[in-house]
Amino acid sequence: MEYISKISIYPSWSKLLVFAAALLAFGGQAVPGSAKEAYVIGVVPQQPPVTMYTNWMPFIERLMKETGEDIKLKVYETMSDFESDYNRGVPDLIFANPTQTVIAHRSQGYVPLVRSSKRIAGIVFVRNDSNIKSLTDLENKDVAFVGSRNV
Repeated sequence: MEYISKISIYPSWSKLLVFAAALLAFGGQAVPGSAKEAYVIGVVPQQPPVTMYTNWMPFIERLMKETGEDIKLKVYETMSDFESDYNRGVPDLIFANPTQTVIAHRSQGYVPLVRSSKRIAGIVFVRNDSNIKSLTDLENKDVAFVGSRNV
């Protein structure tokens, strides 16, 4: 499978500090009567689990070193497993796409802590022989999406 774009999993130093500070700030808010053994970070499955684990562990290890907290990485085989977990609040922190972030906020109150400085862009495809040449040509037209999560 070919990936159209790659993301950097190594955030800048300032983003790491913001993330670490937020982790520490919310660290004392475990459920009363339960000891928090480790924080769990769930990561959107963009590649096979072994690749995701290999790519993310240097970041997790650095985060543990900088915060002094025990952090477990949870990688997923399928998007459906990832979405099911964050909708139930299983991971303490998630790395997700923008749509998933909104859903996670609504379902479990996840709060975005770090985001990219790049603008989000989308692509609209039409057939080569289509009369649609710009977005304004789509006004009052039906548009098909791969799924409701992709709108």
